Amino acid sequence: PEDVLPYEPENDPSTLVQLTGIRDHERQRARFTLEEDSRVRVYSIGEGKGGKMYDYGWIENASTGRVVWEMTYRMTEHAGGVTKNRLYDDVIFLRRGDYIAYYETDGSHSITHWNGAPPSDPVNWGITLYLVDK
Repeated sequence: PEDVLPYEPENDPSTLVQLTGIRDHERQRARFTLEEDSRVRVYSIGEGKGGKMYDYGWIENASTGRVVWEMTYRMTEHAGGVTKNRLYDDVIFLRRGDYIAYYETDGSHSITHWNGAPPSDPVNWGITLYLVDK
């Protein structure tokens, strides 16, 4: 056990963006650059109900402002806890270039104040992007 260090995502070279621990009424963003066409794992936990997302992430092309990926209700699955906890965990393809990842919340149900049972992975409420090996 003394030879094994705890995993720290911020020290993982495959982590492109980590916007987690997002509170109510927040909108956070982080810019990242892909030097070549890449496969990117998107791991995002948010709130959705009735086919609509209330806490969710998206990715924009920084040059054009065009949304290239967005967390929609139909693309998610239950994330544990209350049924409105939603998870997106999949790999997407992005062309080389500059991007901005966003995560936005409404006024209830977040890491600082769950108004229902939290998701199975509450510390990752938000969006994390990982570069996938080729």
